[in-house]
Amino acid sequence: MLRIGIAGCGKAARIHLDRLVALAEVTVVGCADSDRSCAESLASKIDQAAGPRRAPAGVFTDHRELLRRLGPDALCIFTPHFWHYRLAMDALQAGSHVFIEKPLSTNVQEASDIVGLARGRSLKVAVGHQYRLCPRLAAARRHLQEATIGPLRMVTAALARPWLAVQEGAEKSWRSDPKMAGGGVLADAGDHLIDALLWTTGQAAQEVCAIQSMLESGLDLVTAAALRLKDGTLVTLAVSGVSPESLFELNFFGERGRIRVTDQILELDDETGSSRRQIALPEQPESIDGNFVAALIRGTPLCCPAEEALDTVRLLEAVARSAATRQCVRLV
Repeated sequence: MLRIGIAGCGKAARIHLDRLVALAEVTVVGCADSDRSCAESLASKIDQAAGPRRAPAGVFTDHRELLRRLGPDALCIFTPHFWHYRLAMDALQAGSHVFIEKPLSTNVQEASDIVGLARGRSLKVAVGHQYRLCPRLAAARRHLQEATIGPLRMVTAALARPWLAVQEGAEKSWRSDPKMAGGGVLADAGDHLIDALLWTTGQAAQEVCAIQSMLESGLDLVTAAALRLKDGTLVTLAVSGVSPESLFELNFFGERGRIRVTDQILELDDETGSSRRQIALPEQPESIDGNFVAALIRGTPLCCPAEEALDTVRLLEAVARSAATRQCVRLV
């Protein structure tokens, strides 16, 4: 039985909790939140799901107390971005594995510290980039690896979210941590797109030039960027927080065709563009939470280990820096 603690008991925690309590191998032993009523509410939900035969979930206002008193096998972190680093480091130092709702951290140095400590302690850190589990993205990645459309030459990547979602998510995150890569639309939603881009192509970014449209407060609303990947492939990236509807789309242009993938469909075009076909795929086989649990219990691969999420943080930071300085940024 894998004993899991939860830090941060808001909306994200409730979504993940439903998946965790459905796993027979998991018991959620405690909840921590600076707002005790939030921790109590989540613990009550855990107790209802677990039934009377298990001990009640502990309630704490400090994650360190949860770690010290309960010693969970793993800590799942669902706090605002600013707190990811400190909670992850505390959990790793206490000997617990870690699941972090994206992003890994708010800057490259902190993210590198987490990766280094986890490696030194032989502990696993997973990041919640669940789009990697989408069958359509996995199929697109496989087609790119097999060169189905020939050598890759260009990628267009776009993500749009309605303004209401931005107000509820990104703006709250940004106000808690108005750092370079800590909040705003780019970090709150765009990191999923960036991770999907890097993961499907199997590449890291080499160079980026970006511009942003912002509110007076400094919150980024729209980001446009041109990237060069390490193999020379050029990418256009667009992230918007002022759209009437949601959009998640990647187009991969090769010398012999095109792959178009969204969170709903996968299309393949031949080199003439005259033959377009949609590919039917099965539903997503597992959740990001199930993947984390399986990795700890059975040693299966993590969907998104921290080492790979580090590249996403690195690019997020470079995009924000390029927009702020109005200069191209080269990534090491």
